[in-house]
Amino acid sequence: MSTNERWFPGHLKELSEAECLEQLGEHHVGRVAYCDQDGPVVIPVNYVVEGRSVLLRLSPHATLASHLRSADASFQIDEFDDYTQSGWSVLLRGHATYVDVADHPAAADLIPWAEGQRSLLVRIAAREITGRRLLPA
Repeated sequence: MSTNERWFPGHLKELSEAECLEQLGEHHVGRVAYCDQDGPVVIPVNYVVEGRSVLLRLSPHATLASHLRSADASFQIDEFDDYTQSGWSVLLRGHATYVDVADHPAAADLIPWAEGQRSLLVRIAAREITGRRLLPA
């Protein structure tokens, strides 16, 4: 048996939307995905949850901001443990738009880790939220 094989496969469990939202609410860094002229792009960002949406603070001059003006996007978070070969992931698919900070009180809790001016607030409103958990065998 190679070191990549397991004696027993892990158990895959679908997460409910409520479980997905709970995971989203407990973390602060995720990945936003969109397509540009060269294909798919995935960028790590800080976020906060607001209802069934995630809010991102971006520089209005960032490439990411230009692609999220009014576009379909996805947002993903995950956590894995190599030792137990277990983990979970949550995927939010939706539509991104620029929004006014004054209309979104949750944005007050959104503090990007990276330096620089991030005055643009982007909301990715969910059309679909799915998740899975891989439990150890």
